[in-house]
Amino acid sequence: MDWDYFLVPAKGLSGGIIVLWKKNMASFKVLESSSQFVVGKLEVLNKGKWKIATLYGSRDTYKRRCLWERLEYHVSKEVPMIVGGDFNCLLSREEKKGGREFVYSLGTKEMKSFITCNDLHEVESIGPMFTWCNNKKGVERILEKLDMCLLNSADMNLSQRMVVRHLARITSDHSPILLNLLVQQDM
Repeated sequence: MDWDYFLVPAKGLSGGIIVLWKKNMASFKVLESSSQFVVGKLEVLNKGKWKIATLYGSRDTYKRRCLWERLEYHVSKEVPMIVGGDFNCLLSREEKKGGREFVYSLGTKEMKSFITCNDLHEVESIGPMFTWCNNKKGVERILEKLDMCLLNSADMNLSQRMVVRHLARITSDHSPILLNLLVQQDM
């Protein structure tokens, strides 16, 4: 009863996005949503205001291109913004272990371009490096880092330090990621 949420339902066994917030601590107003993202304004009591984009990026490069285009519309240099979730895209060979060798693909190029052009920066993470596993054993096992959080420069300039914790995989092939606001740093 203390929580509120916004849900984009899953299609079959994959997809779906849920944004949760504690009603007595925060408010969230959805600005736009699709099967790949939810963008909204989050206000946390005595902490500040952010624009938040929660992602479930398509595995298809061309469908994911629509994600980058819509998110670009919402990114602002003046408003602190957090973009996080399952990007379904690798940025480097270090983000993959097992399976076919990493290839610098069109999807990688477009995601890097989106990050650079919108002045986004990855949040420091703790916990297991890889956030996805194909749940196989031995030589068939594949591990990848598909989930992360990005901040714009306006957010990085705030006096709060953020960190992402990669939690243990329990029932999913993905590790949940948790964004923590830490104590304020001295200015």
